Amino acid sequence: MTMVTLQPDNEVLIERGWAALPASYRIPEVAPTLNEAKAYCRRLAESHYENFHVASLFLPKVLRPHFHAIYAYCRISDDLGDEVGDTAQALALLGLWGRELDACYEGHARHPVFVALGETIRACAIPKEPFADLLTAFRQDQTVKRYASMSDVLGYCRYSANPVGRLVLYACGEATEEKFRLSDATCTALQLANFWQDVRTDFTKGRVYLPQDDMQRFGVSDETIAGGVVTPGFRALLRHEIEFTRGLFQEGLPLIGLVDRELALDLDLFSRGGLEILRAIEREDCDVLAARPAISKRTKVALALRAASGKALPFMRLRGQPKRKKPAANGSALDRAYAACRAIAKNKAKNFYYAFVALPAPRRNAICAIYAFMRQADDVADDESIPREERRRLLKEWSAAWQAVCRGADTADPVFLAVRDATERFSIPLTLLDELIAGVAMDLNLAASDAPVTYDTFADLYDYCYGVASVVGLVCIRIFGYKDSRAEKLAEETGVAFQLTNILRDVAEDAGRNRVYLAREDLKTHGVSLDSLLHHAPGTPPTASERALFTDIAQRAEGYYQSALELLPLIDRESRPALWVLVSIYHGLLKRIRCADYDVFSRRISVPRVQKLGILAIGQARMAKARLLPIE
Repeated sequence: MTMVTLQPDNEVLIERGWAALPASYRIPEVAPTLNEAKAYCRRLAESHYENFHVASLFLPKVLRPHFHAIYAYCRISDDLGDEVGDTAQALALLGLWGRELDACYEGHARHPVFVALGETIRACAIPKEPFADLLTAFRQDQTVKRYASMSDVLGYCRYSANPVGRLVLYACGEATEEKFRLSDATCTALQLANFWQDVRTDFTKGRVYLPQDDMQRFGVSDETIAGGVVTPGFRALLRHEIEFTRGLFQEGLPLIGLVDRELALDLDLFSRGGLEILRAIEREDCDVLAARPAISKRTKVALALRAASGKALPFMRLRGQPKRKKPAANGSALDRAYAACRAIAKNKAKNFYYAFVALPAPRRNAICAIYAFMRQADDVADDESIPREERRRLLKEWSAAWQAVCRGADTADPVFLAVRDATERFSIPLTLLDELIAGVAMDLNLAASDAPVTYDTFADLYDYCYGVASVVGLVCIRIFGYKDSRAEKLAEETGVAFQLTNILRDVAEDAGRNRVYLAREDLKTHGVSLDSLLHHAPGTPPTASERALFTDIAQRAEGYYQSALELLPLIDRESRPALWVLVSIYHGLLKRIRCADYDVFSRRISVPRVQKLGILAIGQARMAKARLLPIE
């Protein structure tokens, strides 16, 4: 007799699926009140970990319940597909969820998510399509496990990611076709960033979102992923996908300048968070198989603080912002302000000023203004004759005064006057200056006054370098001029190269100030104790272990100097000599540290003035040549 295996009916599949999920996900017999439904969505939104805070505190309170409801719908929909563990059960639950969506639009839903969502739909005039599209993606996850090309992956993102951004725009009253297009680019980029972050996790679920044709091109197979050890081909593949994703983020950034200020702050935070995921992957040398690269708590706080500081200003977008009204300023007063900034730069910028001289006058003035601005903030934060709490207060007051100037207040401070003009003249986002201030404040906020300033991992140290050096690079390339978006990542890494060089040069000086800008994990690897660096006898050469540690840091810096060389051809031709001078001086400093066998304790290593003048002479010759050649 032939045995026939009967498939369980839909009700059985649904019951088995619910059993694998939190009990609170089930559809109740009696619909909750609207207030109960809103509280349910708020709890769900606030209890789940995400790379980005959904409905962040930057949103107006009136919008937060709508964001909670949309998030709760997305969260449970995703879990119905991903957390059940059985395809048939997941599809049955997603079908039931779709019917509850229909009931929501018909006015008789029972699940708390749909009760809350009903009010959001009515208040914001949201059509059913974006909600239904998400369910299409989650059903697709049950049956499609591989994607032939990037075009196919983007087709999936059209259903899995883009509807989320459109729902946000509907909720905020910003729904237009142009904004949808830009939002789609950002949402797809966020989805792709998560894919590259989660290659290993997705593979355990049977899914590979890396395009199959790209995998074949770089010699990567399922066996590569299953083995858990990255190959050169896998790293090359991830770098390729990261660059594509970074381009999508750049494509979507103009949306920030088109929406209401409150929503713009969240969009700014989302985009920064997504770009930070890409940086986290790159910091691990694209090894997403050994462990999942994640954004550190320190970085999340820094991102939030940067966004928060932006809220205190008339919001200045990352890109695509409308032209700010140029402040009225007496020409002679502005000339005197720039002259004061040039004097500060000439007196204080031992390495930078040589590069400034190689710039045409308008760009040189702007660079000197930015340097003077940074110098003012740094002098407040680093004056150890003043107690730490007092420095925090003074820096806060100084920052508040700058923010008032940004809002149009008159100022007698020549630095503020010059910087305000420079940011207008070269379209420098004021959010970058907020980041400069946040970076300067890092040493004041990291530890108690009696604890040494340290960093656990190189990723943490990289975050510090970004705040105090990379942001400077991102400001400078706005003044230098560039068109290729790759310049931004390269400028970031060039800043890291410079800062690592400074860190090596200043090991002894920083230790005397109770600071060690080296990762504890690197100290442990090389058998160097924190105490030995903090209390190194003056004039005593480094130990063999310390030399090995410094050599390792220098090699990392060398890798980032390659980014500086790649950056040179991407900036405006008349600015290249200045960047070349700056890179040559800093790289020359690193070479001199190496030639001294990393003995940074016996004396402070520097590039001799005569060598700097020689580099400057070459830079000026290059600038003259650039002016004589036809415009590219």
